[in-house]
Amino acid sequence: MKKIVYLILIVCYFYNNSYSENNYITYHKKCNTAKLLISNYQFDEALNLYSQIFKEYEKGFYKDIHNACLCAIRCKKFDSALELAEKLVLHGYSKEDFESSAFLDLRNSNEWKSFNKKFPKLQKQYNSTLNIDLRRKYYQIFLKDQNIVSTGKGYGTNENDGNMIQLSQKLYDDYIINGIPDFLHNKDTMNLKYFILHRHFFGLKNNAKNIVKNVKDTIYQIANKLNWRSLLFEELKKGNIEPQFFADAVTYNDKKRPFGKPALKIDFENEKVSLYMNLKPDEINLKNENRAAIGLLQLNENNSDILKNSWYIKYPFQKIKDSLKLVTDPNPMAKLKVIRKFEADVRKGNPTSDLDDFYLGSLGEIKETHFFGLRL
Repeated sequence: MKKIVYLILIVCYFYNNSYSENNYITYHKKCNTAKLLISNYQFDEALNLYSQIFKEYEKGFYKDIHNACLCAIRCKKFDSALELAEKLVLHGYSKEDFESSAFLDLRNSNEWKSFNKKFPKLQKQYNSTLNIDLRRKYYQIFLKDQNIVSTGKGYGTNENDGNMIQLSQKLYDDYIINGIPDFLHNKDTMNLKYFILHRHFFGLKNNAKNIVKNVKDTIYQIANKLNWRSLLFEELKKGNIEPQFFADAVTYNDKKRPFGKPALKIDFENEKVSLYMNLKPDEINLKNENRAAIGLLQLNENNSDILKNSWYIKYPFQKIKDSLKLVTDPNPMAKLKVIRKFEADVRKGNPTSDLDDFYLGSLGEIKETHFFGLRL
């Protein structure tokens, strides 16, 4: 009996290890680390990490390959940059995509001639992987989705919700046959359209949660049976969708915000801008645990280096402090107006960053800010 139990434990151990190795949530966590290295201009370290990731995981997303390629270019490692550029073509990049200033040094290198020779064959190879009929089917579903949305009736009406559920059922039926579309790994105009189909489904379903009486309706029972959340989570773990796709879709119209809402802490005492969530400590920990569970970047001070590619790195602390001393109006809005003016000036004067060519996330223009060490 002991031998059997021992054998089962060994099998479970190797199964769990195998499962862990193939869990792409870890892939995304490692990519988050690489992005933080890029934010600190540690391009060589980021490139080494990306190289390890691509060796460990069979599938990659074009944004991560793009980042690695730019790191190689910054490090003048053009052999590596060439290999990564070839991968980008196999992930949907056209000749025009390489005409940006980000690829200038690569274009001026000796390796570029080799790339130009290989490009037609690589592009032909990429085109051969495209399932045109499937793409056309998704596009037709998207057009019907847009027709429903264009009525302006919103969620909660039987007609609109019924039509939306029918589309989600079509999407589900196709998923059962064909699985998740491969173009989600690539630079492809269908990515956003496919995402919108899921976002609208969860908008309907989460609206039902907000209105308790709707939960028993047939439409919402059908929505529950489709079970898209569990399916998408499995696809996330398999490396077929990205964490942001999952989070933005399943939380659409969800008032609970299980993954938190990014905000900024503007600390005038220490003259520092950092990521922040305006919640109690235990709630912040829970939201960040949820984020970690799907591979999203943690929203805390330790990860605030990601803001270095935004105008916040040049936040005008001293100018604001000096100007606020001259404000005599006791209304807090008068002081806030001064703050917003200086923020706008800096944002306008620094519209770009030398890291803008990288894909580092969409945290540069967070609307919600909280001031510390400043009395309004």
